[in-house]
Amino acid sequence: MFKPSTLKIASYISLVCCLLGVLLLLFTLTYNNGYQIYLMLISWALLLYCSFLGIKLSGYELYDEDRKRLGYCLYGVMLLFVLFILFNFSLGLLPAIFITITLHNQKKGFDTWMKEKEGL
Repeated sequence: MFKPSTLKIASYISLVCCLLGVLLLLFTLTYNNGYQIYLMLISWALLLYCSFLGIKLSGYELYDEDRKRLGYCLYGVMLLFVLFILFNFSLGLLPAIFITITLHNQKKGFDTWMKEKEGL
């Protein structure tokens, strides 16, 4: 469940899910023009960036804790997509911001660590 190859596949699946979410919202935007659609579009755009970070992070050699955190975030994105498709239910910006910040900080910390390692 948290193997690097499994996380790579999960990150690509979450990328496809986020792209589908954005496309469905853009289609919905053509006939329904409300502020909720724009908030959902922003949250899916953040989750799209999150899944891109997941692709980048799954290529690195991560510790078990970091792989679990990455896996939970990616599986959370897929769960949000399933809730959105089945129930047209979007939890809003808060989960998207939380997941994106978590993965962004993880990638930023890992990149900093790699630069320090190369400098030694």
